[in-house]
Amino acid sequence: MALLDSNIVEQLKGYFDNINGNIELVSFLDDSEKSNELDSFLKEVDVISEKVNYIKKSFENDKTDLEKANITRPISFTILKDGENTGINFSGIPGGHEFNSFILAVLGLAGLGKKLEGEQLSKVESVNKPVNIETFVSLSCTHCPDVVQALNLISSNNKNITATMVDSAVFFEEAKEKDIQAVPVVFINGEQKSVGAKTIEELITLVTNA
Repeated sequence: MALLDSNIVEQLKGYFDNINGNIELVSFLDDSEKSNELDSFLKEVDVISEKVNYIKKSFENDKTDLEKANITRPISFTILKDGENTGINFSGIPGGHEFNSFILAVLGLAGLGKKLEGEQLSKVESVNKPVNIETFVSLSCTHCPDVVQALNLISSNNKNITATMVDSAVFFEEAKEKDIQAVPVVFINGEQKSVGAKTIEELITLVTNA
């Protein structure tokens, strides 16, 4: 059964065909049912346009690529632009409200979305050490996409920064272990730094102070 509505597919085709360069969606999967769902989702995205291509890899066997992408969970994928890591990752299937986060990440990398400018860009570019951001979300959460999208934008402007959306329902045990009771929750380098809605300015401050 198709996961993407035909009307959405047609709309995305119009956007994707305007992409300059090549976008690759690289998954790292295990043998779980959720991995199969993510595989199906990315295959549907793959056929929309020649400008966006899907590559399937193994969470168990492709350790070098996992480390390059800074991915630590199966049922995940990273986005590459012209063969280079962008620092934008998704753990789980970006459905519900997070579908827009995924699409805007792709379009943003292609130069078709929001851009950081001025002081915001300078602050992000000044980060000179590895910063690993993980945002735990619920796909039904209305505040989560704003945070995820802002952090994706931040990450795409500095190779030292990785931003990963984590679906708390898929990684329920991890969310429980981290005592996550409300979303979005932002962890930076393993430490909880933020709960709830935040502006991009607030998030840039969190990242630059990490």
